[in-house]
Amino acid sequence: MEVAVGDQRFDRYYRRIRLGLRLMSHGARAQVASDWSGLTLDQLATLRQRWMPDAEDGFRGPAPTSFLPFFRSALKASHAAMFVGIHRMVGLDSPKPSLEGGERLCEAYEIYREWEPDAHLEFDYGLLLATGAMKGGDIELTNGVRCGFPSLRSRAHTHPLNCGDSCDRYTSRREQASISNFKARNGVSHASALRNFAIIEQKERLTWN
Repeated sequence: MEVAVGDQRFDRYYRRIRLGLRLMSHGARAQVASDWSGLTLDQLATLRQRWMPDAEDGFRGPAPTSFLPFFRSALKASHAAMFVGIHRMVGLDSPKPSLEGGERLCEAYEIYREWEPDAHLEFDYGLLLATGAMKGGDIELTNGVRCGFPSLRSRAHTHPLNCGDSCDRYTSRREQASISNFKARNGVSHASALRNFAIIEQKERLTWN
C-alpha cells in the first residue's frame, strides 16, 4: 500500500512538471502556469532554463479579463465559439485551477491549434473563454438562430455574431440526417449528437470561408 501511494505521488509530481512545461510552451503567463500546474514560479523558471532555453519569453503582466476582443468581428466570434466547444468536448468542467483541468485545457488548445493553425488565439485568452463560458456570467455558448452552429453570445448582444446569410446553404433535412447517423454510430443522445454535429459543421464552414 505504501508503495502504491508513493507511486501515485511520484506520478502526480511529474505530471505537474509536464503540465508546467506544456503551459509555458503555449505561451501561458507564469502565474497562470503556476496556478494550474501547482508549481511555484521559481520551479517554473528552473524548468524553463533547463528544458526550454531557446523558447521565447511568455506574455507578461496581468492575464486578460475582457471578452470584448472576441466580439470585434464575426470571424473572431466564430473562432472563440469553436474553442469553447472543443473545451467542452474534452471534459473541462470546472473553472478552478487543477492538474487535471490544466491537462484538459492544454488538450483543448492543442486541438484548436491543429484545426485552425492560422488563427491567433493566445493561450490565456483561451483560458478566459473556457472559464467564462463555465461561469456563464458574461458569455455563453449557444446555437445560431438560423444555422445551428455553436455561437458565442455576449450578454451585451441580442444575437450571436457569427450567424450570417451563408448559413442558408445548410438545410434542416441534411442536418437531421447527419445527426441521426451520428447518433447511430456513436450511441449518444440527440443533444450530444446535435452539439458534436454543429461543431464539425462549424469547422467545415470556417474552412470554406
